[in-house]
Amino acid sequence: MSDPVKHSVLCVRFDTSCADCGDPNSQPVQPEEALQRLRAGDAWAALAVSGHDTHELTTWAMRLRHQPSGWLPGVVALLPDVAAPGALAALRAGVDAVLLQGSTAPLIRAQLARLRERVAPQPDGWMVLDDTLALQEQTRQLRVGTQSVELAPQLFHLLWSLAAQRGHVMSPQALRLAMDIPARAHPDTVHTAVGRLRRALRPHGLDVRLQTVHGVGYRWARTEDAGPFAMPD
Repeated sequence: MSDPVKHSVLCVRFDTSCADCGDPNSQPVQPEEALQRLRAGDAWAALAVSGHDTHELTTWAMRLRHQPSGWLPGVVALLPDVAAPGALAALRAGVDAVLLQGSTAPLIRAQLARLRERVAPQPDGWMVLDDTLALQEQTRQLRVGTQSVELAPQLFHLLWSLAAQRGHVMSPQALRLAMDIPARAHPDTVHTAVGRLRRALRPHGLDVRLQTVHGVGYRWARTEDAGPFAMPD
């Protein structure tokens, strides 16, 4: 028997609630399983459904946030009263947003989209890496001096995400989200994409800039303190 399809967003219902999360695209799981999957990057966000007593929710959220990995998935709490003290307690415990139980699926997905943009900003416009390198979102090209390298969408998102955080290590979990890789995809998908990107960069001598930090993730090495800014048309 094959494993069930996994979802990138989990629905966690605590004992104090009898309501559902209202999002058909999320996967119902128990709180402990949700903690494990979110910590491992097997899912990037959770819808946490609680009753008026939010103690179980707040304890769960604090356990999720206090992890040495630095990976912070998004959490939206669905509560019967968003103006009650329990809502504030949930936010203080690390929940990113609270919505009223019974919120429509489009409203929930819109909130998740805002969280996704915060965790993994999507390509937009130009990003200049240094005097000879720039990324252009519209054409998905890497400009190398007077030459252009067109990249597949997934590879472009990978390079954009790394370049936006150049000099800093990005975890495979964060890169999975940036590349919009579904939870059911093979665990080595990021590693495979990094290899493909290195091959595309090798003819230009740029593959050495894409570094592997074993056991942690990947980074784009910078030559100088160059930051992204808007390139004129």
